[in-house]
Amino acid sequence: MILRILIGFIIFYLLYRVAKILFLSPERRPERPPTPREIVKGEDLVEDPCCHTYVPVSSAYRASIDGKTVYFCSQKCFEMYRSQKTQE
Repeated sequence: MILRILIGFIIFYLLYRVAKILFLSPERRPERPPTPREIVKGEDLVEDPCCHTYVPVSSAYRASIDGKTVYFCSQKCFEMYRSQKTQE
């Protein structure tokens, strides 16, 4: 008799949990933190000093000016920057 009551409570609890999951509206469901696979790791962006465009470091045109590495979006911007510096 006690075993039947215990099994009845377990079945009732499981049905309650399933109904709660199925019938809660999406806006009432608790928010879950993002899982590690949902976190996107990005790449650093650098600003072109000539046209002020931001480009990823991996695709930027690099030049060493006065011992300092400067990043450009293209070789054309590098040439414009170099011509502006020589005119000054």
